[in-house]
Amino acid sequence: MNIKQFIKETEAEFIDVKYVDLHGFLRHVTFPVERFDSFAKKGFGIDGSSVPGFASVEYSDMRVIPDTSRFFIDPFSDVPVVVMFGDVYLAGEDKSFPHYPRYVLKKAVSVLREKGIGDELLVLPELEFYIFRNVYYQHDKFISYYEIETHEDFLAPEKSYHGDVPFDPYHEFRLFVATILKEIGISVKYAHHEGGKFSQHEIELDYSPAIEAADNILLSKLVINRSAVEFDLRTTFMPKPIPNEAGSGLHLHMMLVKNGGSVFYTSKKNEIISQTARWFIGGILKHAGALTAFTNPGTNSFKRLFTGFEAPKKITYSEANRSAAIRIPGYQKGKNVDIEYRPPDALMNPYLAVSAIIAAGIDGIVNRIDPGEPVKGNIDAIASIPELPSSLKEALESLNRDRGFLLSDGIFTEELIDRWIEIKNREYWEISTTPSVAEFEKYFGR
Repeated sequence: MNIKQFIKETEAEFIDVKYVDLHGFLRHVTFPVERFDSFAKKGFGIDGSSVPGFASVEYSDMRVIPDTSRFFIDPFSDVPVVVMFGDVYLAGEDKSFPHYPRYVLKKAVSVLREKGIGDELLVLPELEFYIFRNVYYQHDKFISYYEIETHEDFLAPEKSYHGDVPFDPYHEFRLFVATILKEIGISVKYAHHEGGKFSQHEIELDYSPAIEAADNILLSKLVINRSAVEFDLRTTFMPKPIPNEAGSGLHLHMMLVKNGGSVFYTSKKNEIISQTARWFIGGILKHAGALTAFTNPGTNSFKRLFTGFEAPKKITYSEANRSAAIRIPGYQKGKNVDIEYRPPDALMNPYLAVSAIIAAGIDGIVNRIDPGEPVKGNIDAIASIPELPSSLKEALESLNRDRGFLLSDGIFTEELIDRWIEIKNREYWEISTTPSVAEFEKYFGR
């Protein structure tokens, strides 16, 4: 069904077009359906200087053109509103804004095809998050605190992972979210209580092409947060909201496909993945430090990435071991072979993060970077295995040193990388130079 038929059949009154800023935040513009024909052809204007990371005020005129390849009715609206994504273009030109995150990912997928490496990268995201009864926080020059209220302070750790009712008080919430996701065309693989005993949860989506998967990540976060409002709850995708408890990641299962089959599959006996898969892994591991600047772009990200709680700190790969940065799932059967990249968290801009991962994988395949054999045993105990950066500052320094693989095929530009480093460095220094409550407790009065 085309968009005009859909508008007519649903008796839609408004169109809501969403686009994404450099941080990965969704923004939107809503207009009456009567204006759709005009905006569908020419787009509508936006002030790029008001969108973080887009443009300075002297070059701020941009336009957003609706992408009519995918649309649905807003499940939360009382009036029928058709929702779709939009792409950002330079004003007065038929050129995409080169730093628009969705466009960057489109370029990455195009490079995969142009080089004959694959037709598509399929991505399966695992969204982990916490549900709280309420959260209070305040931060300014003379006051700083946070307080969390949870329904699950009674829960024993051994009853957390896949815990059933009554030890899973938000089962109905997850069912509500899964139903909404299904309504808007997002397939859920499964949902369950995660290992964090203070109400950590996971909703795992199904495989979809890279651009659609990135769209789905942002839409799923939106649905989860809006559903929390309906239930009078608070949800967070912060990687580490509670000290000394399980952190929340956004693991990405990936399958490179060509001619309808997984490029990662091998028919060789005693081999679990193909040589191409090994090269793809080799590229990711080689550039893991730089990738972290995109996959873990917050100071809080690195409170999760330390030894313990199955945190993927080590830059290596392994079969079935969740402490490795890359895991080859041990339960795979048949030819649909994938790999799981475990460091990412939901603070990432999924378009930029997946684009960077693709660029690293391409570099690995083109230059035949072999990662060696998968590591066995207790990975955390092997001191010789290098580790991911331990702070956002270190991750940005890694990106600054190791940016060539992002530039070689024109997926990223120097200006985009410089802008990302500048924005994130400012964020790092703003937070790292601010005294914390824990510091007051430890040092005040000494």
